[in-house]
Amino acid sequence: MILHYLKISLRNLLKYKTHSLISAICLAVGIVCYALVCFFVQQQEKLADLPNCERRLRIEVSQSESPFFRSHEVKRMEEQTVNGLECVTIHSYGNSTEIEVIDDEQRNLPFLIRYKGINANYFAYNGRKLLYGNRLPEAPDEVVLSQQFVRKAYGNRNPIGSVIHLSNPKIISENPIQDFRVVNVVKDNDLRIREADCYFSYEILSNEALSVEGYLSPETDIETLNKNLQSVAWQRDEHTVHPCAYFTMRQDKAWEKAKLAILFVASLILISGLINFLKFIIQMFYNRQREVALRKCMGSEIKGLFLLLFAEVFWMMSIAFLLSLMLTEVAINIAETYIPMHDLPKFSLAAIYSVQFRIYVALLPICMLVIWFPIRRLRQVSIISQINNNRSRHIFRSVMMWFQLSISIFFISGTLGVHLVLDEIWGHAYSPLTSQEEDDIIALNINSQRMWQHLNPILTDIQALPECVGMLPMMDHMKNGFFFMRTYKKADQSEARIFYTEGSPSYFKFLNIPMQGKEVDEDAEGCIYVSESFKQQLDKDSVQGMVELNGQSYRIIGTFKALYKESQKEGVIGSVFFPGNSFGNFYFKLAPGTGSDKGVRRITDICRKYVPDTLPLEIRTLADNKQTTQGSIYITQVAMTVLAIISVLLVVQSIYSAISMDTVSRQKEIAIRKINGATPWIIAGIFGKAYLVIFLLAFAIAYPLIRIMLLSIDDTPVQCIQGWGWGISIFFSIALLIFLTTAYKIYRIMHINPAEIIKNE
Repeated sequence: MILHYLKISLRNLLKYKTHSLISAICLAVGIVCYALVCFFVQQQEKLADLPNCERRLRIEVSQSESPFFRSHEVKRMEEQTVNGLECVTIHSYGNSTEIEVIDDEQRNLPFLIRYKGINANYFAYNGRKLLYGNRLPEAPDEVVLSQQFVRKAYGNRNPIGSVIHLSNPKIISENPIQDFRVVNVVKDNDLRIREADCYFSYEILSNEALSVEGYLSPETDIETLNKNLQSVAWQRDEHTVHPCAYFTMRQDKAWEKAKLAILFVASLILISGLINFLKFIIQMFYNRQREVALRKCMGSEIKGLFLLLFAEVFWMMSIAFLLSLMLTEVAINIAETYIPMHDLPKFSLAAIYSVQFRIYVALLPICMLVIWFPIRRLRQVSIISQINNNRSRHIFRSVMMWFQLSISIFFISGTLGVHLVLDEIWGHAYSPLTSQEEDDIIALNINSQRMWQHLNPILTDIQALPECVGMLPMMDHMKNGFFFMRTYKKADQSEARIFYTEGSPSYFKFLNIPMQGKEVDEDAEGCIYVSESFKQQLDKDSVQGMVELNGQSYRIIGTFKALYKESQKEGVIGSVFFPGNSFGNFYFKLAPGTGSDKGVRRITDICRKYVPDTLPLEIRTLADNKQTTQGSIYITQVAMTVLAIISVLLVVQSIYSAISMDTVSRQKEIAIRKINGATPWIIAGIFGKAYLVIFLLAFAIAYPLIRIMLLSIDDTPVQCIQGWGWGISIFFSIALLIFLTTAYKIYRIMHINPAEIIKNE
């Protein structure tokens, strides 16, 4: 019997293929969105499972501009006993360097690693287990490796006792040690966060910022501890500072509120899709009440009707669940392609699939409860009630449409607002190159010591390629639009910031940037090029020939339009370019028609002659935004746009199905009204008024909410969203969309022939 109901329900869904397919896709997107957010929340909440989470403290220096510790300052904390503070834990923030490891064949293999400086309490405090006993570093030249790095560098070998060699010890300032002995391996953590490869003693990181944590003693309160910490004071930059303690895990109420808000926003698409699908099925059942009444007279049971309705829900939810599994893999692959790896957690498809399955299982009983209400109503259906045809005003359906429309307006407004903000930050960046010209420029980042050692032959071989027509050495990469800052003091003694970069003076010609002045050698000292906007400020200040930046004077030798990818920022009055020979990035221009893929492949082959496969290469076109900040921004915009489109599809589908069923079910009523003299416009008002009221109520709630959210974001250039133009555009755009969705059906019902309707009845 169950198979029979499954066949009948599948046949009913296939009658509305388009509606069913859109519903399944929207449900799948909703499941993916909610599952990913649930996954992140679960990973965050795992921090609460660490030992003594309610007593965990973060210790900072009482200096707001620099609250971090230095190595010599931390030693005061360790040497001086502070009552109320236990298990002082020290670690530096992640950094990277190059090391060499000896493999089975006695080869020195270089690796780029992320490292941290720690003390002996770090692993116990963070619940990390060691593979080979409890041996911890006891001397500055001892190191602990991560299990993940050991698999990559040593394979199945036991690394204990082996030596890792710093390729360039000068990378770690004031560090005299070059060889480190491996004393243990830390197991991979359960948290899906990126971890370090090597854990050195914090004592060798004398100039790096350090974080300090610990436990509050059970018999001490936080106020008493902070009083005790004031006794551990020292001088820093002519100020007397001391440590301050804060709880790290006691923002329970704030975290719970934030978590609920995040989960609610993530669930909106899923809720909207679920409402759309269930409303459609329930509406179809309401339109079949006469059929149900006749079935009851013939002895049909309500149990069969419930199973038939649930079978339709089961089919739709199962299809949506399977689609969500595929969409999850696609979404993660896209995220890992465009977002920098250090900004991403470690994804576990198995864990995410588990979350999705639990969502699927939880939705089925929820749907069972929802569909019980129309079944219960249908139990009371009689033939007399169908003859009288007393219909309700569909209050529940109208509320659901209002909720869906509010969600749609929320996502559309949020998407447009975010686009406006990001466009103000990045969209007006100066670029004199066409997209094809950007694609013909290959960027090579010198990211390892091995590349530095073979830099000259690498550059010679690349420039010898027939397709290479130019080279530009630069201090840093030009892609992200990030620049270093210097300070300029105006004539009124107020200070302003300016962007600066450094590289070969061929920069302007290479990037087609208009420049007036002479091109000097890379070794020229004490001279700069200034941008047109900075030149305007210099003219106001009557500065000619020489300019002072950060207290040092420079000779102005030229004026240029703007730096590549420079955009206007608050408090920044322009930019300067320093000729220099401190190069870390090289840009190669290809001959037109070469093809960027071919150019990247040829340059990669040359680099691999000198750099082993264990070291990554950073070679990309200037137009490639994968694994960059722009890539993250691009993915954010795409994701929000997809959610906005899905929400619009759900609203259009919901309104169209509602107006379609209304016009069909109320044909007899409209025919009688026309016989009694109702004009077409009166009939249009009967149907259109309800949707107009729903739209106005939805917009009145959703738009102010998203506007307040965007305006409340700190450090956001909200000038672009303070105006009302974008809100008015959204209002009329959605109003037009609703009009187009309902207009055809209303037009049809306005012009029905009453005689035909009465004859058919």
